[in-house]
Amino acid sequence: MRSGPEYDEIAKVIIQIYIDYDIKSFPLDLEKICRLLNVSLIPYSECGPEAKDLLLKKTKKGFFVRGTHESTPTIYYNDYEVTVGEKRYTIAHEIKHYVYDECDDDNEEDDLADYFARFFLCPIPYLIAKGILSPNDIVSHCKVSLWAASNASSAIRNRMSWYGYKIFDYEIPLMEHLIPVEFELYKREHYDPDTGRWLN
Repeated sequence: MRSGPEYDEIAKVIIQIYIDYDIKSFPLDLEKICRLLNVSLIPYSECGPEAKDLLLKKTKKGFFVRGTHESTPTIYYNDYEVTVGEKRYTIAHEIKHYVYDECDDDNEEDDLADYFARFFLCPIPYLIAKGILSPNDIVSHCKVSLWAASNASSAIRNRMSWYGYKIFDYEIPLMEHLIPVEFELYKREHYDPDTGRWLN
C-alpha cells in the first residue's frame, strides 16, 4: 500500500516536466516529449520479424532501456493489435522509468509508473478546472483508452467528494501554466480570498 505523499511527489515531478518543457496542449504529443527528453521511441513494428517475436515474448506492452555511452535511453512499445490509447499509456508509463532512472524489471515501481502515466496524460486538477469529468470526455480530450479515462474519472469523483473544487498549492503552478485565464475565472467561482478557503 502506497502513502499519499508518494503520489503527491510524483505529481510534483510531472508538473515540473510540464513547466520545464513548456507542455501546454492536449492530447500530449508523446513523440515530441520523448525528443525533448532525449529518449528514443521505437515501436515493435520497426524491428525485424524475429526481433518482434522476442520483444513480444519479453512483454506485450513495452519497456525502457537505459542509455549508455554509445546509445540514448530508449522506449520500445508494442504497436501490434493494441489501441492508440494503450500505446500512449505504455509510453507514458515507460517515461516514468526514464525520469526516475529505474530498471524496467523493477516490478515494485510499476504501480507508481501507472500512476505517473495516468496523471501525466490526464492531470486531474486540469480536468476538474476544465470541467472534463466523464470518461468519454476524457478519452476525447486526452486520447487515452476508456480504461485509463474511467480511472481518471473515478479519481476525480473521489477527490471531489473529499476536497470539493480545491486545487492544491503544488498544483497551482500547473494551472497557471496551462490555463491562466480560465484558472483565474475558476478561482473566482470556487475560492474565497477573504477566508483563504476553497468552496465545496
